[in-house]
Amino acid sequence: MPNFVKVLGTNPAFCVSITDFVIQALGEGRLSWAFKELVILKTLRTTGAYYSYGAHERLALELGNSPDRIGDLNNSVWQDSPHFSEGERAVFALIEQIAEDANDVDDQIWEPLLQHWDHGQVLELAAVITTFLNIGRMFDTLGVSDPVLFTKPVG
Repeated sequence: MPNFVKVLGTNPAFCVSITDFVIQALGEGRLSWAFKELVILKTLRTTGAYYSYGAHERLALELGNSPDRIGDLNNSVWQDSPHFSEGERAVFALIEQIAEDANDVDDQIWEPLLQHWDHGQVLELAAVITTFLNIGRMFDTLGVSDPVLFTKPVG
């Protein structure tokens, strides 16, 4: 059982609502689960959240993402990486802007995003991004870890 479920188990009603939403957000929808895992990893890296990173990195690999794609999510490497499409880069720009200031997503972000993704896909992206902003921060705040998959760096 994942450590986050054990923590959420201290409040069963809250646990059910969060896990139901996460399961819905992660499943196949207007976006592939494989791409959603890259979105999650980029979101966690951008915000410096450690909780669940290892689990999602493993899932991203199992779903067919290459180690190069995962590695190139780091910092600004994604901007010039040959492993991403222009549409994917538009999503990563959105993630960085939401992490910095969700109230300041301007036309420079929206225009390329909407050239590659429809409104339903953008809604799904926003749900995954903001859900993992929340999850990463919440469980880092509570000190939840998964030492088998990832340990917060010291220092």
